[in-house]
Amino acid sequence: FPGYVTNPRGIGLFCAFDLPSTIERDKFLSKVLSKKLMLLGSGDNSVRFRPHLNVNSHDIDLAIEITYDVIKDMLN
Repeated sequence: FPGYVTNPRGIGLFCAFDLPSTIERDKFLSKVLSKKLMLLGSGDNSVRFRPHLNVNSHDIDLAIEITYDVIKDMLN
């Protein structure tokens, strides 16, 4: 989602990206939480992924799917 999701960064499982504003970020966090995915806000407009250390690939795939679906929904 170029232009909407910016500044992707991270090492290993600790990753983050930015959304255009605090309002957009908070709306995103609320929507993913309603789908049982807990992510963290950071700074003014960043979203952080901080999974538990024994996370499996299925859970990572599910988190990415939920993230993608919520962003796609927000842009429609």
